[in-house]
Amino acid sequence: MPHLTFLSTGTVRIRPSMRSQPASHFPLLRRLRSLCDRQWTPHLPVGVFLIHHREGIFLFDTGQSPCCNDAGYFPRAALFNKRLSNFNIGADDGIIQQLNRQGLKPTDLKAVILSHLHNDHAGGLEDLISAAPDLPIYVSREHWKAFGERPFFASIEGATPNHWPKNFSPQIIDFENQPVRPWKQSFSLTSDGKIVMVDTSGHVPGHLSLVIYGESGNGEPTTYFLPGDATYGLDVLNREEPDGINDDPLRALQSLRLIKEFARQTEVVVLPSHDPDTPRLLAERRIYRPT
Repeated sequence: MPHLTFLSTGTVRIRPSMRSQPASHFPLLRRLRSLCDRQWTPHLPVGVFLIHHREGIFLFDTGQSPCCNDAGYFPRAALFNKRLSNFNIGADDGIIQQLNRQGLKPTDLKAVILSHLHNDHAGGLEDLISAAPDLPIYVSREHWKAFGERPFFASIEGATPNHWPKNFSPQIIDFENQPVRPWKQSFSLTSDGKIVMVDTSGHVPGHLSLVIYGESGNGEPTTYFLPGDATYGLDVLNREEPDGINDDPLRALQSLRLIKEFARQTEVVVLPSHDPDTPRLLAERRIYRPT
């Protein structure tokens, strides 16, 4: 059965109002609050996951690029990126270097699953595809239509299409009528159904998360849920507060409630990509009990 390794491609500070706000606030007002917020969160991990499966090693998200603080890295349309986030990432923190420390090369990967194309989740694509041009990259159809087919919009929304691989053409995911507890549709990445994608839209259209029916380091069966940016932490998941810069807070709220319902039906370890507690939650296999 699969087991997980958590890696962090540097850290990021964001505005607290960007991390979470009540879903009842209007989308424009929520964004304005994030932009006007003068506070910073503590340093948060820019997390990615290696999923070790008998069919190969899968990577969930690619993290941030070590070049992200270079002048001219972000597209001109990314007007508010520096206002909303502050990255601390060194040359040795990129995904290639992280893989090397695990004794891996990009060509050792079976595939990459992207929760979405924001710069801190797809920032390693350029280096990965340069080293492994045939590496399959999975993106949901709804997200590709929203971001991949609209690069200017994607730039405004926090992606860096200027650093996507040349002629980028990912594998498009269409969810199938295969229920996974509260989700009516899913997509199984592996033949044994141990790695499953589900729709957790709201943060962005077509955001996807992973359900992994795996095992712990000592071989005990464990179910994991990787929410990407569907939630920034278990505290805001409990409060049902989506992030503060999405355009569809009610859909984001619905995704949070589906995650909590899944946790009520299944003993699951929930591992947000930007939660400082994630390494401990993974090491302890801490079951999430929704409140």
